[in-house]
Amino acid sequence: MKATVVGVGSELIEGRTLDTNTAELARDLLDLGQEVAVTYRVADRLAPLVAELRHALKGHRLVVTTGGLGPTPDDLTREAIAEAVGAPLVFDPEVYRRIARFFAQLGRPMPEINRKQAMKPAGAQWLENPRGTAPGFLWRSGDRAVVALPGPPAEWRPMWRAARAALGLVGQGARVKVFKTFGLGESDLYLALGELLGRGRDYEVSTYAKPWGVEVVVRGSEAVAKEVRRRIQRAIWGEDEDTLPGLVARRLAAEGKTLAVMESVTGGLVAALLADVPGVSKVFLGGMVSYTGEAKVRFGVSPSVLRSHGQVSRETALAMARAARRRLDADYGLAVTGVAGPEDLEGHPVGTVYVAFAGEQGGLAQGYRFPDQGRAAVRQRAAYAALAFFWSRA
Repeated sequence: MKATVVGVGSELIEGRTLDTNTAELARDLLDLGQEVAVTYRVADRLAPLVAELRHALKGHRLVVTTGGLGPTPDDLTREAIAEAVGAPLVFDPEVYRRIARFFAQLGRPMPEINRKQAMKPAGAQWLENPRGTAPGFLWRSGDRAVVALPGPPAEWRPMWRAARAALGLVGQGARVKVFKTFGLGESDLYLALGELLGRGRDYEVSTYAKPWGVEVVVRGSEAVAKEVRRRIQRAIWGEDEDTLPGLVARRLAAEGKTLAVMESVTGGLVAALLADVPGVSKVFLGGMVSYTGEAKVRFGVSPSVLRSHGQVSRETALAMARAARRRLDADYGLAVTGVAGPEDLEGHPVGTVYVAFAGEQGGLAQGYRFPDQGRAAVRQRAAYAALAFFWSRA
């Protein structure tokens, strides 16, 4: 099935909102074995949106839209779909009452403007939204289908699962394998994988740089996936839907161990990543942000270590990890220090990062040099470096 995804919203065109919805939906469609060659972003204007939808329906059997299902006048997706497919909008009193109940549960009266959210193209099937006021819908005619979803990911994801089931897409996925690596760049992976990389065959092997390392995605061949795993096994920290924070938490739980962190350059990002894991409080005791030398000393780092080695060093990272472990009486301490920029620090260039962990049997530290791609990028990569180092060494 040829499919396309249309992101609706002037804010997407203007760059005020980063459009991650179309990418996520396109990836999911590809993983389900659907052919996705193009995605669109369209402003909140009726005529261009109708034109793009009509064009998409000429060449694709499935069109998925996100956004534009709100109650305000600039939310025009339902009107555009109705015009594009030639079906009138119809009002559903039961859905209207459901939206009213949603407002009542929040202790708020429902504005009359929300009435339009109870309208859909004639013949379309509702997709219930338990997390918001904007239900989606699925319209079908012959071999063509349009799925309309709201913009917030927390709302559209369960609705998309319902639409997939209605379309019979569940369980029809292509053979896709994702290997998540750390410590190797894309050029290193090219040398390791060589002739396996590329597209245009009965299988594809591609690499994608991420904050947590480089992902290698294999489509269409289990045998090739096994060979890729064999060649880069030592760099792989996870596969498919694995996340570094999730694996760290799972490993700590399996060992019955606890972790404390002390962060400098990352400013609490390591703790924030761990806190995203459900149930992590059983193994993650907490953390400290020691952004200055004075703070590091207050949290237990020896002043002599800072005088001898500076704030950005293996020795200081290791001292921070040991101090975090002592401070919270944890089995392991994890620490990260470095230079986020925009200026060098203590003679170290921007992107210099040291991570360390400490345990009952001692500790280890490792240095990294990340490219200067801005403070946010350095901090993010440093946080994942700390988790990857802990995962591979602890």
